[in-house]
Amino acid sequence: MTLKLSTQQLNMQHWLSDSWLRSQGAGLSEASNPEEMRLDRGALEDRHFHHKQLIELVQKHALPLFSQLMSHTKSRLILSDSEGYVLCHWGVSQYSDKLANVALDVGVNWQEQHKGTNAIGTALTAQQTISVVGEQHFIKQHRFMSCTASPIFSPSGELIAAIDITTEQQKHTQQTLLLVSSLAQQVETALLCHLPHSHYRIDLAEEASLIHSGWQGIVIADSEGKILGTNSMAKKLLHAPSLGEDIGRYIGNKWSENDAISQHRELHLKTQAIKPTKPQVLGHQVAVRFKDPKLERAWQQANKVVSRCIPLLVLGETGVGKEQFVTKLHSQSQRRNQSLVAVNCAALPADLVESELFGYQAGAFTGANRNGYLGKIRQADGGFLFLDEIGEMPLATQSRLLRVLQEKEVTPVGSNRSYKVDIQIVAATHTDLQQQVDNGQFRLDLFYRLNGLQVTLPPLRLRSDIERIIHKLHRKYRVREQCISRPLLEKLLAYQWPGNLRELDNLMQVVCLLSEGEAEISWQHLPDHLQQTLAQEPVDLVCDTDLEGRELENVVNSNIIASYAQFQGNVTQCAKHLGVSRNTLYRKLKVLGIKS
Repeated sequence: MTLKLSTQQLNMQHWLSDSWLRSQGAGLSEASNPEEMRLDRGALEDRHFHHKQLIELVQKHALPLFSQLMSHTKSRLILSDSEGYVLCHWGVSQYSDKLANVALDVGVNWQEQHKGTNAIGTALTAQQTISVVGEQHFIKQHRFMSCTASPIFSPSGELIAAIDITTEQQKHTQQTLLLVSSLAQQVETALLCHLPHSHYRIDLAEEASLIHSGWQGIVIADSEGKILGTNSMAKKLLHAPSLGEDIGRYIGNKWSENDAISQHRELHLKTQAIKPTKPQVLGHQVAVRFKDPKLERAWQQANKVVSRCIPLLVLGETGVGKEQFVTKLHSQSQRRNQSLVAVNCAALPADLVESELFGYQAGAFTGANRNGYLGKIRQADGGFLFLDEIGEMPLATQSRLLRVLQEKEVTPVGSNRSYKVDIQIVAATHTDLQQQVDNGQFRLDLFYRLNGLQVTLPPLRLRSDIERIIHKLHRKYRVREQCISRPLLEKLLAYQWPGNLRELDNLMQVVCLLSEGEAEISWQHLPDHLQQTLAQEPVDLVCDTDLEGRELENVVNSNIIASYAQFQGNVTQCAKHLGVSRNTLYRKLKVLGIKS
């Protein structure tokens, strides 16, 4: 049944009438309580881990002002992620029965399509600060509340969260709207000041009285005065400055003098050095984060060595999650407030590897940026340098990298000047580096330098928590409550997963999409090619003790040929199915005489 908007509703603000129309289009009814979407404990913990810094900054920069101004109103401060899931709340310790009944609690989704017009969901959709008061809520059960929310954007402009104040007894006014907008701005400024390599904060305004108003322009620059980030007001005042440019180009060379006046424009400036955040000292034993014993052992060992700047070498088949492992490692380390710079050595053209890693002087070669380039190693100064697929690095580049690791300094291409660097090196590969050393494809001295600690991530088929992972990915991609049929689950558990986590992730995305609206995923929901994949018994590409030498090679070659035929010569699909890179597959196909 289609609901009609009343004349009064049609006269509402455009954003509100648009929101009501979207709520109706989502199939919601004013009179019916909407279906609740709630994260389970594991999924909520994952989101808390992902948004750890954001939550800490809200507690430090937004919560004190909220507590000071709203403590007497029985209000609650709520933080949601960009998908509308409530991450945390502060304020009133216990909701009234009414608020408890509408499930405005952690883990619950308040997207507009699920809860109708509401401050969190509508602010995320409209991407503006919004108050939804009483009768403006689409669902009648929500109309006793006053809610005001503002979106939060990352320094790069990505929508990452919403911050909300919800009150039962007091109607929100324009002052509440300004307060919530200010809280969001405080958090965005804090995120800006936590950019890697931030060294200077320059506040600027057209009037001196506005420098400390909370609405001034803010520019973050590195130690050399290069712009790392700006807030929206600074973009307006400086006419959209470019990241990486010298701040002096926009406000003159005297910008570092405190309380100065811009030479280029009549702008008042205040410059201050940003004190680096003191890293939290972590104990030797890091809390268990992995259910699989082999993976947990690798995790505990890796955490111990990175705190001592010992190089780490992460081994494992393609798709086992090496990059995700290193990302978590960085977030738990003493260097977590500095950059994690990742370089995929296999994806870089051989003639660009050195300039990408070591940087280059202005005019070093034809086509070079006129300002030069810092390079990945210097970008990672103070943080992590993650060299993925290190086995694909050209020999000439290996020699230069070895020098950087030995002398802890880097010389850009085309320059005679060296720069000191402090980096935690983490390298990863799915290849046998010792075999590459024996074949003359990898330097022995670099291998020893990288191999401070070696950890191996187990393939998915050997993990003891594979069933938990299947259900976790299913929860991630399912549209609403849904289960997996036991026969299908048995097939998923029996399959060898040559593509590891990447293959399972892709499969679950497709199946959840095709089974949308169904209470259970079963075999018939799989497309034909996935049914064929799960029905066959792929050969494990890891050595079996019963297979040796030529016998193993023949089995692997047969598996490659069969897969290549199955995907009708599509190298990309075949490589994904086998869990190897396209380059590796191309080389193997050439050896087998299938590709020229």
